[in-house]
Parts: sequence; structure tokens; C-alpha cells
Amino acid sequence: MEILIAGHSGFCEGVERAFKIAVDTAKAGQPVFMLGNLVHNKQVVEKLKNQGVKTVSSVAEIPANSRGSLLISAHGVAPEIYQEAESKKLKIIDTTCPWVKKAQKIARELAAEGRPVIIVGDKGHPEVEALVGWSGGRGIVVEQTAELDKLALNPGDKVGIIAQTTQAEKHFSAMVTALKNKLKDVKEFDTICGATSKRQAAAIELARQVNLMLVIGDSMSANTKRLTELCSETGTTTHQIETAAGLDKNWLTGKKKVGVTAGASTPEWVIAEVIEKLKSRGGL
Repeated sequence: MEILIAGHSGFCEGVERAFKIAVDTAKAGQPVFMLGNLVHNKQVVEKLKNQGVKTVSSVAEIPANSRGSLLISAHGVAPEIYQEAESKKLKIIDTTCPWVKKAQKIARELAAEGRPVIIVGDKGHPEVEALVGWSGGRGIVVEQTAELDKLALNPGDKVGIIAQTTQAEKHFSAMVTALKNKLKDVKEFDTICGATSKRQAAAIELARQVNLMLVIGDSMSANTKRLTELCSETGTTTHQIETAAGLDKNWLTGKKKVGVTAGASTPEWVIAEVIEKLKSRGGL
């Protein structure tokens, strides 16, 4: 059995940067609070917890006068979170991905022009919720083109459209086209992360060359979910797993070439364990 690994798999630069900042902050010795999950990966979050980082779901949970640091995740947060943290005199450690920062800036600028901001993304995802916050409440989240028909928009309305940074290029392009068919004045900004596009293209290319595709990543991870969808669309049997423990030996029966890719928040040590287990099939 031949094992092929897709290019651009595993930690992206933004996640690697966020993880390093979090680890360095934890070593400083002061109380560190992580708002939600730094990235969508249980193994990464658990490693940080083992280093003393405490997870909170809101700034309100942090004790007054804690004199600690607040880790803002790579997904970013709405502007009011910064204000809440400052009011508690917390040191803000902002690990927001630069690509997400760019999308936030564009959302704010479009809203300042008085435009509704169409956000193509996953409803309820932290990054998307933060983008709505940066739009000053003018953000409208849509997942599928059919949802555009339900929006209260008139042909003469001026709107903007951006994407969650982990969306598929093809999907965002289809949404833009559908919106432009309805409205004359549409400002579009492709805010999809460059690393995401390369990762998706590499995964699709590899999926077309193998008999089985394995996508490693947390079930919470939007970009991993997208990789699984795109690989499946090639017609190649595709399975998503979080760790080596999720491998099923029956998947490998009769498979001569197995492709492996991983989401942007999947650490190298998890990928290495999967590859090692595939190489020693007897251990499955």
C-alpha cells in the first residue's frame, strides 16, 4: 500500500502563530484565559490546558482583578469583546489570523458605506459571528444560494459580499454570481485565505490519484469539513478522522494508494501518528 500526503496539509501559518503565542504566554507565569477554543482541535486545546491555560466561554467568567491575560482565538472576536477585556484590565493576547483580520476590516468598511454585508459562511461559527460583529450588525450570514432569494433586497440596493476565510472558492464564486444576478451594485471581496485555497486544490488533486482519501481534523473544524466535502466530490472514497484511533482497517482492504490530508488546525504530531499507524497496518 502506497501512502501519499497532500501538500499544504496540517497547521497553516495563522494557526502555527496562534499556538506559539499561546504557549509562550502560558510560560510567562501569569493567569491565562482562553476565550473558547484557540483553534478547532481538541488535541491542541488539551495541550494548552495542560500548560495551565483556562478556558472560558465569556469575559464575564473571568474573576475581577485577576491581572491575567486573555487569549483571543485565531477565529477572531467582535469589537465589544476587546472593550469587555479592557474594562477588566486584562492583557489582550490577540492571535486572530491576519486573513480574518482583513475580512473584519472589509466588513467594517462595507457597513460604513451603509451596505448590508452578505457573509458567505457557516452559521454559528466563531469567525462568522465575529464578522457580523465587525459589520456593526449589518452582516447577513448565508450558507447556500437558495437563501439569497429569501433576503429582503431590492434590485436597486447596494450590498457587499465577503467570505468566511475557509470557504471553497467555487462555492463563493457561485454565491457572488447569484447575488449579481439579483442586484446591480455588488461589492465583492474574496476573503478566502490563500493557504486554504492551496490546501483545497492540493487535496482535490491527490484525491483524484488515489483509491482512498483520509482527512485528518477535528469535527469542529470548518476547513477540515470543507476538505472532506471536496475530496468526496471527486468520487474517491473519503473518511474524516480526528486521530489515529479513528482508523478502520476495513477501509484499507484492496486499496493500493491511500491519500492523506489534514485541516489547518491539525497538529503535526497527530498527522505523524496516523501515518505511522497506516505504515504498520498490523496495528490497526
